[in-house]
Amino acid sequence: MNTLLRLAAVCSFAALPAQTTVTEQSVLTAEDWRGALIHRATSGVWYARVEQVVDDYGPPEAIVADDEGRLTVLSVYSGNWTARSVDPDHQWLAPSRPADVDPRVPGKEIYAGGRAGNVHRVRIVTEAAAGFRLESVEIAHVAGEEFHTIVAADLQPARAGDELLAFGITGAVFRLEPALRDDDPSGSAFALHRVATLPGRVRDAVLVPGSAAMSPRLLGVSRSGDVLAMTLADDGLHWQVLAHEAMGLGRIALRPVADGDAGVLYVTRDDGVLLRLAIGRDGTLAREVILAGDQGLRGVAAGTFFDDPAREAVAVYGYNARVQLVSRAGAGPWQVETIFASEDRGHWLTVGELDGRNGTDELLATGFGGQVVLLARPPGYALPGAAVPDELRSSRLPARTPK
Repeated sequence: MNTLLRLAAVCSFAALPAQTTVTEQSVLTAEDWRGALIHRATSGVWYARVEQVVDDYGPPEAIVADDEGRLTVLSVYSGNWTARSVDPDHQWLAPSRPADVDPRVPGKEIYAGGRAGNVHRVRIVTEAAAGFRLESVEIAHVAGEEFHTIVAADLQPARAGDELLAFGITGAVFRLEPALRDDDPSGSAFALHRVATLPGRVRDAVLVPGSAAMSPRLLGVSRSGDVLAMTLADDGLHWQVLAHEAMGLGRIALRPVADGDAGVLYVTRDDGVLLRLAIGRDGTLAREVILAGDQGLRGVAAGTFFDDPAREAVAVYGYNARVQLVSRAGAGPWQVETIFASEDRGHWLTVGELDGRNGTDELLATGFGGQVVLLARPPGYALPGAAVPDELRSSRLPARTPK
């Protein structure tokens, strides 16, 4: 078992301006991992995505949203992270992934909805010297709703552009479409249509891309304990319950597999159970409990985290303030190790390629203290034959005290 080490220090920031740049600040991790604090909001950070936002930049960006209504895009350059923020709502927000929903806006947009029942369009506005800023406009409001999940993706390939769905706390699902109107000189009007009422609020959803034989599907998890399969059509959102648990479900991650199977789902339950749901070619579901952990399990992310690509692995994060890696070799028993411990409860976990010095995926962890922590294998890990300077060979360097 790896030795558990605590976060080295706490950063204290004043109210964040629209743009700031900070250098990665090392934090302590378990052996064979490296950790860096890359951003800290003044309140809890509830959502995180890793996606390409700016086409002119090589690495993808991190999109995070906090409890005070800020949506922040984090761009990296040689270990320096620039945070560009917009504050459309002053209450917590759930962001979408970048998508091309609105043809009136160049490039892709980010959409966000939250506690106030509003939905916002956030677009990238280019500036001099290859810079950019974020610009937000409210495009919808639904009284009595909170929006916990916003999906912007190509859900109907036969139609031009991407589609936008907002999932409300009451179970209502709304479709938003750009509306061309003469009385809308700003070009920000959207039409709002209720397309479904689901059991409970959907807290997270993943997209299963379509194929010649099957339309794109959304797989979602609900506070009601349901795993849902959803497809969008012109007449509404069609859905079915794939599985039901006698406990609220929090997050979902997808691990695509070969041989024609639909994939493997990892689903967190509020009581600390992590489920593995394998979807067969015939649509059947094989259920397995792979972790019985602490109460308040939240974030989950699937990826490649070992130098053995055949080793199945999934990471989780939650109220126990620990990022834990659950893995197995072949059909062997599941094992769990703690790779990072924060000073605050954890909330969201996502995966992406943010450090090319290793041959594995990176994790981005956010939590109640506003911290955004990047977790990566050390340089040279899973890169056979790559030369690594002696000073970087240690899997754990001394953490610096943040200023």
